[in-house]
Formats: sequence, structure tokens, C-alpha cells
Amino acid sequence: MKVIIAEPKNFSKEVKVSLESFFDLTVKNLKLNELEHAFCHFDIFWFRLGFKIDRALIEISNRRVKYIVTPVTGLNHIDTIACEEYGIKIISLKGEFEFLKEVRATAEHTLLLTLALLRNLVPAVKSVSEGFWDRELFKGKEIYKKNVGIIGFGRLGKIVSDFYRALGAKILIYEKYPDEELSKSSELVELDLLLRESDIVSLHINFLPENIKFISAHHFSIMKSTAIFINTSRGQLVDAIALKNALNNGEISGAALDVISDEFNLSNSPELELLNMKNQEKLIITPHIGGNTWESFDKTEKFIYNKLIKEIN
Repeated sequence: MKVIIAEPKNFSKEVKVSLESFFDLTVKNLKLNELEHAFCHFDIFWFRLGFKIDRALIEISNRRVKYIVTPVTGLNHIDTIACEEYGIKIISLKGEFEFLKEVRATAEHTLLLTLALLRNLVPAVKSVSEGFWDRELFKGKEIYKKNVGIIGFGRLGKIVSDFYRALGAKILIYEKYPDEELSKSSELVELDLLLRESDIVSLHINFLPENIKFISAHHFSIMKSTAIFINTSRGQLVDAIALKNALNNGEISGAALDVISDEFNLSNSPELELLNMKNQEKLIITPHIGGNTWESFDKTEKFIYNKLIKEIN
């Protein structure tokens, strides 16, 4: 079988050697205009988040691709319905709960974004790089004794809540499907109450069709005007126009995002538009780097390789 690794930068050398022993392997930093050719000439397409695999591409492939391998948890960059119709197996980290307990990069990035926003890190660094030294311009806030609202208490929600709790925050949790242990917790609250009471709101729900624009204008309107909003989950879970308006109108004091509503069409991004406005100090955006660490890449690529081999055998 022919395999292509379409995003090879920093790819595990150990996994690459293993793939070469089993498959006819091609390693290429694939360009967008080469995507169609790859789908027509390879049986296994291995990539991360750099491409959007839609129905048109799958139909063009003439059923050549049998496996799409993507070592990530969210699959909103792939038309999963079309894959099922055409018999393409998606091999990912979705649902691998036990393994993912050891992959904590996104949780760490969530805390980083929170602290960077609260402590005015980006404008402070920019100011010093421009030759200024004025600490009074960048008075920040602490996490200690703040109310932190965690929306979604799955793997990442649990890890992130532990991080915030370690810094002395009080944790409020909204979970649509709480387990028995969580149901007994005094921290479990209704969503509107969480939003009204929280100084920091961190989103960690799954990307599902019913969760698209889960956070709406209503939710921003009832948050504290001093609150900040953190999203390291998926951009489509938030109404981007509502977020833009909330920042512009002072309904919330800031937001830090690792994801935006359309990462494949940056020219039409309400979130990025905010960076060109006067109140850009209220917003931090990073390019979906939450899980982008050496450790997480190494762990996930080895795990997903073993999953691929089991699937084929």
C-alpha cells in the first residue's frame, strides 16, 4: 500500500522508519494544489490539520484512498459523512480517552493564554521591544480567588480545572451529561449561572453538529463586563460575530483564542478582523498551536501508527 505523509515537519523519525518497513512511503510537504493528485495516487493519507478534506476531494479520488490518518481529536476538517459513504476509514485520536489523559499540551496552552491576557503580556512585550519601560501601563489581574467557569467537563475540562484550581481559583462547571461523581459536586451549575458568576470562562466542549455556535450573543450578554473568554477547543463552537460584538461593545473585557471560526478562509474571519481594530489589546489569537509540542507529536504519532497497523491487520 502507498502512504503519503503530507505534513512531515517534525514528524517522528521512529514512526517514519516503521512506516517504511510496512508500506511504500512518500514523505512530502504537500501544497494545496497537490492535494487532489495525492488523493488519486495513495491508499493512505496521513496529515494533521493543514488541509480541509471535503466531499469534492473525496469524490475526485475515485475511491483510491482507503485510510485517512490524522493524529488529532477533532474532525471538523474532514467530511466524515462523505468518508463513510465512500468506505474511507478515518484513524484519529477521537474517543481515545485513556491515551489522551497523558496528552496535556492543549490544557497547558489554555492556562498560558489566560495568564497572557490577564497580565497584558503581548502589549507589554511589544512595548519593551519598541524601547519603552513603563510598568504602570500594564497592571494586570491574578487567577487567585477568581471564579473560573469550565464549559464541558471531559478530558481537557478536567485537566484544565485542576490547573486553575492549583492557582487558587474557584471552579464552576457546566456539563450537559454529568457522570455520577460530577453530579454530586457543588461546583456543577447551570450554564447561565456559570457565565454570570465567572471571571474567566474556558470552553472545552466537543465539536458536534449540535454544538456549532454553542456560545451565542445571549451568553456574552450575561457575562461580567470584566470577564475574559478562552477558547482552545474549536472556533465553530462560538458565534464569531457575537464574540466580535461582545468585545467591541465592552460586554466582556477580553478573549484569548487558539482557534477561529474558519481556519481555511482567513480573509473572512471576524476574529482576525478584530486584530486590526483599536481594541486589539483585548484579544490574543494563536494559530491552533495548543497541541503543537514535541512531546505530544511524538506520543500521538506512535499511538496512531499502532492503531493504523491494527486496523490494517
